[in-house]
Amino acid sequence: METPGPPTSSPASWPPPVPTSQVPGPAPRKSAGAKIRQLFTRPPGYQNVFVWLVTGMLRNPRGLIAALLTTWFNLPAAIMLGGVGMVAGGIAGYVGGALGGHNQADSLANNIPLLNGLLGSALLQGGGILGMLAGIAAGAIGGFLLGLLLPWIFVAAASPIEGVGRFFGQLVVAALCGFLYTMYSIAAEGWLFRIREGARQPSRRERELIEPILQDCARKMGLASVPLLLMSDDRFPNAAAGARHIIVHRGFLDTFEYEREPLAGVLCHELTHWRNADAISSMFIRGVALPLYLSYTACSWLLRMTRGTIAFIVLFITWPIVVSIRYVLMPLQAAGWRAAEYRADQGAVFAGHREGIRQVMIKMQTSFDGASTGWDLALLGTHPPNELRLERLEAPGVDYPLPDAGGPAAPTPVIITGSLARD
Repeated sequence: METPGPPTSSPASWPPPVPTSQVPGPAPRKSAGAKIRQLFTRPPGYQNVFVWLVTGMLRNPRGLIAALLTTWFNLPAAIMLGGVGMVAGGIAGYVGGALGGHNQADSLANNIPLLNGLLGSALLQGGGILGMLAGIAAGAIGGFLLGLLLPWIFVAAASPIEGVGRFFGQLVVAALCGFLYTMYSIAAEGWLFRIREGARQPSRRERELIEPILQDCARKMGLASVPLLLMSDDRFPNAAAGARHIIVHRGFLDTFEYEREPLAGVLCHELTHWRNADAISSMFIRGVALPLYLSYTACSWLLRMTRGTIAFIVLFITWPIVVSIRYVLMPLQAAGWRAAEYRADQGAVFAGHREGIRQVMIKMQTSFDGASTGWDLALLGTHPPNELRLERLEAPGVDYPLPDAGGPAAPTPVIITGSLARD
């Protein structure tokens, strides 16, 4: 498990707590250079902004490779040709297997009418099914490889140097898309939090409650600075960390009745995300795959807006994009995010708030992703199951029997009486 690195400066260099009294006189105006530096303020422990960005961009290698393959190296086309090859191979295999089985029956029992009929029927059906299965496998693999490699084979056949240049050119363009999207997301992060989650500046009372705990957590983790604090009035108990901000939902404070320990545990968790540049990783991967994500958004909108035959045509045209996103890109990305959640939990343990983060996991029994299907929970969920997270948070040598103290109350059993049953 990765834990936050050592401090790069003494805790005395922290920014002081926000004063509650107003300072007379106008605040000094910041220069343009100071505003730009504030937009790209990095967590402590990174030599410069470049190291911070590169560390975050390479944090989730599986998700990054999936973004490159699905968006820039013909994966949707390969999936489409694989599907076509699967159907064509299945039909050809069934016909070939059925005809071959029938001919084999004629050669084995040519002079025995009854046996010829029975054997011919069995081999006709059995040979057709076996041939169809073989044709499906061969057609799917052949079509997929054809779609994946054929464009590069054509380019390399014309000019090997041009093929190498185009390969590296694709990588450069993908990296540029990811970099520009990351820069935009960092610079506009506060505005995006306001649009997506209704974030706002904390009130004086919220600052007095949260900021001392936030700074104490940072001190214990060896962090000489903290990200900007934002609040959301959403009643769902949650908190999140970006590249420059931490946002806390009022629903979290209400759920845990403003207790210090759960709040400290979740703040340590989010500070670890911030320190590890996990938000940068998410931004960069989304930027690399941005053309595919935009296509997926357009496909989803078209499917919602159409019905009947038109919807079937849209689905027939766009299904390779949907498969690329839902069954390749998102599962590989989510695997890296789940690993980041385990690391962030260990950040709370590192800071001495094991009990706080455990209280959060015990009380929050439902998924943080809002997943509604088994597929979403198993492969697309960005958070591991809470029970597995609790297991990794156990202290050595300590017994943790079920049920956990402080967990949700068990539902009251409903007893149906005889009179109700007869009614």
